[in-house]
Amino acid sequence: MKNDERGKWGVLYMTSAAMLIMTIDMTMMNVSISALVSDLNTTVLGIQLAVSLYTLIMAAFMIIGAKLADIVGTKKVFVVGLSIYGAGTTLATIAPNLAILLIGWSVLEGVGAALMMPVTITYITKEYVGKDRAFAFGVWSAVGGAAAAFGPIIGGFFTTYLTWRLGFGMEVLIVAGMFAKMKVLGDYPPIKKIKIDVIGSILVASGLFMITLSILMIDPLGDAPVMSIFAMGVVSLVIFAFYERKRMIAGKDTLVDLHIFKSRTFIFGNLVSLFFQITLAGIMFSLPIFLQNVRGYNAMDTGIAVLPTSVMMFIFSIYGEKFRKYMSPKRIVQLGIGFAFVGIALLMIVFSPNTTSLQLAPGLAFYGTGLGLIFSQITDITMSGAPKKLEAEASGLFNSQKQLGMSLGTSFIGAALILGMIDNITAKIYQSGYFPDASKSEIRAKVIDWLMKMKSGIIGIPPQYMDAVQRIANSALANAMNTAMLFLMISLIIGGVFSVFLPNDEK
Repeated sequence: MKNDERGKWGVLYMTSAAMLIMTIDMTMMNVSISALVSDLNTTVLGIQLAVSLYTLIMAAFMIIGAKLADIVGTKKVFVVGLSIYGAGTTLATIAPNLAILLIGWSVLEGVGAALMMPVTITYITKEYVGKDRAFAFGVWSAVGGAAAAFGPIIGGFFTTYLTWRLGFGMEVLIVAGMFAKMKVLGDYPPIKKIKIDVIGSILVASGLFMITLSILMIDPLGDAPVMSIFAMGVVSLVIFAFYERKRMIAGKDTLVDLHIFKSRTFIFGNLVSLFFQITLAGIMFSLPIFLQNVRGYNAMDTGIAVLPTSVMMFIFSIYGEKFRKYMSPKRIVQLGIGFAFVGIALLMIVFSPNTTSLQLAPGLAFYGTGLGLIFSQITDITMSGAPKKLEAEASGLFNSQKQLGMSLGTSFIGAALILGMIDNITAKIYQSGYFPDASKSEIRAKVIDWLMKMKSGIIGIPPQYMDAVQRIANSALANAMNTAMLFLMISLIIGGVFSVFLPNDEK
């Protein structure tokens, strides 16, 4: 701790509060889409645009925001980011229409979060050492994970009993409280004068924007140019890498020092984090869909159903540090992957149209325990692989990876659910024998065509067939959840393989 007069955990409180408001935003509003559509006289597509744009702006500017800390100092970047974020959430609270919501929530909050989030990691890295730093990162991660999990409960309560605007209003109060305690944050001014790499900034922002956009556009029933946009994003990042290397050779300031990628710990730490972020996003996206569409749960019931994950994740994120008495950080991460894998396997075997939240609880508790153990160590392990002089860009890269993982998890699990439903509906129709002259591939093509027409609102279901269709759809979605869980288990296995390459530091 650099300044005992500020209190040992003052910086942790501030960085955790920042993580809270930046993470809870999306999950809290996801359950309020219908109310937003009604109050703002817009469409579901319009609200989805706001959510996606927020994610895109954060992903595009995260690395730039991190580098600014090296140019103007950590506290200035944090204060500016918090100011922009506060202005955005205030505007979103009073938004009379979609346009104002887009400006406040998507643009201003997105830019503010891109400035703040990397600096939170930099502060923890600089303020704490040893076990204190591991504990701080565990709490920081726990707050982010708990915010993602508790968001639907808070959003559901506000929307059901009061108004969705209180979600943003709550953030305004938290921002005000953070400004009141700003003295607890020290400043780390730049060691030397650095010039902003403008061309590099444009290249990396464009690349990350296009890659994230392509991921968000994934739809097995759509015809969006996903691969073309993804390819353009990759090309932009490749050009960025060559451009940065050229600047390094010339002795000029760079946006990202490519030497950071020589660290095996940093690279594999990010890869492990990426794949478990995919599972977290997948669970938080697919479970509410199942509970609300198949079981008929409302937003509050859904939030309560995921409590086992939220509680266990929060507990073990904070107290995972205690496991260092018995094993190395690497082994704690691997233990967490094992727990998470068992949890998803338990979920996989209970999904049916009649599954209750009580039946889901053991799997969700195991999964939350595993995620908590991973959260408690992975940020500290990953950042320990970055040289001290590269901590700012390391934090930007780490947070960009987290955004990418969340986007990948949501998009891939959505695609897995749709494809799983198509396969299950096709199988049921084929096995029924109603169309003996049709092959399975022909039936599948007709099912896809029917779903696309339903999606476009071209056809409706006659009332007399509604119950039967609903039963088939519910059964198909329940079976598709098994496909989705299998995808998440594979993600954890890949993360487990990468964890082998983490350092074998002893406790």
